[in-house]
Amino acid sequence: MADRSDLSLTGLTDEQAQELHSVYMSGLWIFTVIAVVAHILTYIKLPWFAW
Repeated sequence: MADRSDLSLTGLTDEQAQELHSVYMSGLWIFTVIAVVAHILTYIKLPWFAW
């Protein structure tokens, strides 16, 4: 088990925190790309600034 001195407030070691951060950031990028594509497709189908 890890020594208590190398744990952060979350209880993760530095390596675990970096791995969690990389997984979180890749998920954030995937979500952002999907959201941008969805907005573009929605605007093509139904433009919301076409007065």
